[in-house]
Amino acid sequence: MSRSAVIDSIKAMASQVIVLHHLSLYAPMTDWVSLTWPRLVTFFFEDGRLAVQPFLVIGGFLAAQSLSQKPCQNVGLLIWKRYLRLAPQLLLALVLVVLATLCLGDQLSHEDWVSPLPTLGVFLAHLFFLQDVLGIESMSAGAWYVAIDLQLFALFVLLAHIAQQSKRPLSESSAPLIVAISTVASIHIFSREAALDVWAIYYLSAYGLGALVAWARDSERARIWFWITVALLLLDWLSDPRTRPVLALLTALCLYGFAHIQWQNALSPLSKSIQYLSDVSYSMFVSHFAVIIVVSGIWEKFGFEGMALASLGIVLAWLASLGMGAGVQYLCEQSMRQAKTNH
Repeated sequence: MSRSAVIDSIKAMASQVIVLHHLSLYAPMTDWVSLTWPRLVTFFFEDGRLAVQPFLVIGGFLAAQSLSQKPCQNVGLLIWKRYLRLAPQLLLALVLVVLATLCLGDQLSHEDWVSPLPTLGVFLAHLFFLQDVLGIESMSAGAWYVAIDLQLFALFVLLAHIAQQSKRPLSESSAPLIVAISTVASIHIFSREAALDVWAIYYLSAYGLGALVAWARDSERARIWFWITVALLLLDWLSDPRTRPVLALLTALCLYGFAHIQWQNALSPLSKSIQYLSDVSYSMFVSHFAVIIVVSGIWEKFGFEGMALASLGIVLAWLASLGMGAGVQYLCEQSMRQAKTNH
């Protein structure tokens, strides 16, 4: 199967930045590292969270491509299939968080980022992606993204189902116009309201851009709406410069120009490494929080100090997060294969 070198590279890089952001945010070792590299730690602490924007843009791009290639007659079934793609990794990640908290949570009782052991209701709320909507404290740093991904996908499935009633290709239907209006509304209105960050409309400024890129590559009509949206986003930036929507725009433009470029040498060590990091990026995203709890708990338990040990701890936590993501991905893939075989 052909793969986009640009999408793989963005996913691989962004996932690493997110892990380093959470390490700088939570891990106590970063207090020592910041003494030597204050600017680097500050960058990951303050700006690392922006790496989610490329994931949202790519998510919209891939969703639009997928929905354009097949009819959306059964809305509920498509949403359920998306849930089944997201839930196994999150479920395993939540179990790992609970185990990590059981083992080392006492060492981090003074930290407000470590949630108490969940009740059954709290766990189920996370399992069905409702924790933020219900105002429940999140068990893991990546849980919010999973819920938003499903909300956004559900909106686009519903839109595709309605638009395809015209019997025209999705890129030639009313869908690009509706998404363009919604994206601009999100940029100018919804994304400025912090209280809306538990709902899909807050993130349409990125997801919608990705969808418009996918359609603009196939349709002149959709291309017009894409460039109008780009122009309105730039006007918004001129009046109120914000990094988040501009990063989403840069990602969208990158996809527009280069998403079709495939790996020239897919078997080279570099390309294989980037593709692998891309493949495990989601699992790594949802599961690395358990690693942070374990590494931070060990650091506090033994009272480690010093720049050398702190740097070693950060590197080991980073590598362990990658290993955890790979393990979670492997277990979920094996379980899915087994389920299909039994079915």
